[in-house]
Formats: sequence, structure tokens, C-alpha cells
Amino acid sequence: MVNGLSPRGTQHKKNVALKSSATQSSLYANYFPSNAIDGNRDGVYAHGSCSHTDNELSPWWRLDLLKPHKVFSITVTNSINAVPLRLNGAEIRIGDSLENNGNNNPRCAVISVDVNHPTMTFQCNGMEGRYVNVVIPGRNEYLILCEVEVNGFSDRPTS
Repeated sequence: MVNGLSPRGTQHKKNVALKSSATQSSLYANYFPSNAIDGNRDGVYAHGSCSHTDNELSPWWRLDLLKPHKVFSITVTNSINAVPLRLNGAEIRIGDSLENNGNNNPRCAVISVDVNHPTMTFQCNGMEGRYVNVVIPGRNEYLILCEVEVNGFSDRPTS
């Protein structure tokens, strides 16, 4: 690989979330939004590697990739012991808009929780955007994410 390019000239895809910035709609205790991009898939809530919002209508978590990226897949690790079914029906959205806190961007996937498999991967097929949101639309809920990984690349220089 030379300059981030594979021998065939295509851009190398990697977890771009690790060098990004996260925010969320509210903060519950010390479960900061950045906990979900610390590189740790530990789904045990009490270990402190999860993000957590307050109970609110349509809670959201947003990742700023700092520049537009092609996103091929997103891997989400859910809590294994803090009511994992809360994440059921959450939407993953990708785009460049901050309208409605980024929750109006195009949808990549809807999360269907399998409590036996807390780490789930969703194919986004090269969707483009600077922001990746996870939102639980239309219901009062807590949003807990233990890890979010974004497999993608950008061919644009950082400004």
C-alpha cells in the first residue's frame, strides 16, 4: 500500500471513527459520546466503555468524520446487560446535513437487536457523508452504544 492506496489503486478502507469526534443529544452520568469510539467493544455497561443518553424523545448519537467519507459498513456493539432491546428500531443515518441534528440524512440501516450477538454490522455500500448518526426515532428511550466502527475512506484532504 502506497499513500493509502492498495496496489490496484483503490483507497484502503479502515475504521475511520477512531480519529473522529462524537456528540449526543444528552448525557447520562459519565457515559460520554466518545466512549463509543474508544476502540473497545466491551458490551458490559458497568465497565464504562459505553455512551449513554438520558431518557428522552428521539435520542441520538452523532459522529463527525471531519470530512466527507464513502462509508461501506458500520459495526455497532450494543450493551449486553443494560436492556439491550432499547436499541431495537434505531436508525443509522449518513450524510452532510446537520438539519435536525443530522437525523434527516439518508438512512443506511435500521437496527434489529439480537441479544445473543451484541456486535452487528450493517452494509452502507459507499454512502457518502461527513456525519454518521444513530437515532431512536419517535419514542422516549435511553440510547446506549458500546462501540461504533465506520469502515470507509475519504479521498479528500483534511481542510
